[in-house]
Amino acid sequence: MGFFSRIMAAFTGKAPGGNDRYLPIYVLDHRCREPISGQIDLLNELSLAEEEGGGYYVRKVLHTSGASRCFGQVEVQLWLDSKKQIKQHEVHGGRWLTVEEYDAEVERRAQAAAQAESAAASTTDEESSQINRA
Repeated sequence: MGFFSRIMAAFTGKAPGGNDRYLPIYVLDHRCREPISGQIDLLNELSLAEEEGGGYYVRKVLHTSGASRCFGQVEVQLWLDSKKQIKQHEVHGGRWLTVEEYDAEVERRAQAAAQAESAAASTTDEESSQINRA
């Protein structure tokens, strides 16, 4: 039965699922210094490129979380070849990141938040001990 379903999928143009459908993208917002991840839906968000040789074009605007009361956005423009592989990218308001760079930025941001939280906790402990002494 699997053989026939694969043949039928080839003729009916069955949409790819799972990892084939989405293209992950990663950027770092310049204003908020926040790493942002997003994804491109390869079936619904692409437009045909107007240049020779075919290919596709997509424009995506990614927004920061606003967690640190900073609200920024990064515009990403991608040009893809006919096999939907990235040929060129432009980023406005941020910087393109690889998966490894994105993971490092997320880790750095988590460590900075943990340090800020521990510093705030130690300050609160010092203030409470001063109040108890008085």
